[in-house]
Amino acid sequence: MIKKHKNKIILALIGLVLMSIYIFFTTWQERTYKEVHTMYPIEKSKNPEASEEFLKAMEYRIYIKELHPYFDYNSFVMAPLLMKMNYHFKKGVKLLPKDSVEDIVWWTLFYKEIYGLLVPPRNDNSMAYENLPPKEFAKVHDAVYRMIMRYPEGKVYFDIPEIKAFRFKVMAILVEFFRGKYTHRYFGKTQKEKAQKFADDMQSKKNLKHLLSLYKKVQEKYLKDSSNFEAMRLHYYADIVDISAAIILKEIYQDKKLQFPDYMCYSKEASIIQENTQLLLNSLNNKTKQTRTMFINLFDVKHTNNVALFMMMANKCHNLNPKMKDIAKQVYKINNITK
Repeated sequence: MIKKHKNKIILALIGLVLMSIYIFFTTWQERTYKEVHTMYPIEKSKNPEASEEFLKAMEYRIYIKELHPYFDYNSFVMAPLLMKMNYHFKKGVKLLPKDSVEDIVWWTLFYKEIYGLLVPPRNDNSMAYENLPPKEFAKVHDAVYRMIMRYPEGKVYFDIPEIKAFRFKVMAILVEFFRGKYTHRYFGKTQKEKAQKFADDMQSKKNLKHLLSLYKKVQEKYLKDSSNFEAMRLHYYADIVDISAAIILKEIYQDKKLQFPDYMCYSKEASIIQENTQLLLNSLNNKTKQTRTMFINLFDVKHTNNVALFMMMANKCHNLNPKMKDIAKQVYKINNITK
């Protein structure tokens, strides 16, 4: 009798736990659905069938984000959620018109941390593209480049402020990943070996030049709509200076005498550096996380070849002076370099 009573209590407790779990997940699902559809009202879309699939994928992205403090992206808990998100994303892509780039906007929104396009929360690189073998990485790297080529002229038919505010940032994320991870596509046991192969690659220089042109188009169209305009404006100028520097450095690497080619003093890339670097140097006084990162990437002699390039340009490119000499002096100063 006591045993039967005990079994009934255990069954009741199990039932209570299961019911609590069911109520929790139902409430979670309802809350997430409401949150997504409030932020992205489906009536604002000219392609509601496609957008509905993207919003279903967004629900799963929210579940993943809320569970991520406890589980890595590649954990067994995340696997079914990622599968469902991928399923609805791909279904949505098939329903879009050919001139739409809405798929690129959603792809960036969903996968930017998961695939390591940005530094993911708590540095979880378990599914980051950079961990792929060079041949596999080259495929996804090329896919990102194709997105960048499509993006400037493409249309988004989901007319809401949230997407408008995100349109420039999408390009900034794709560009930063594409240029920043370029050497991951090359074979080599050391970074030096990979860097040498990168220096010898003529196609990468063409790609970077094309990138610069496409980035400018997106900046002219969408930067003004960015929700954090000043930060994204600074980000854009830092990117184009860094890309321009990379193009000129590749010209030097590919010169047989490893000298600064005279014609580069009159190039678009040299003008971009001369016109925008002073603005970036002025912003370093703000002492924000963004400017600290920018200093390391652009001006820190221990981390970048840009410093040597600025010095060469100041000495070689008379057409860019006196501005370039002033820039070189400031870069010397912040690195505590004395002549």
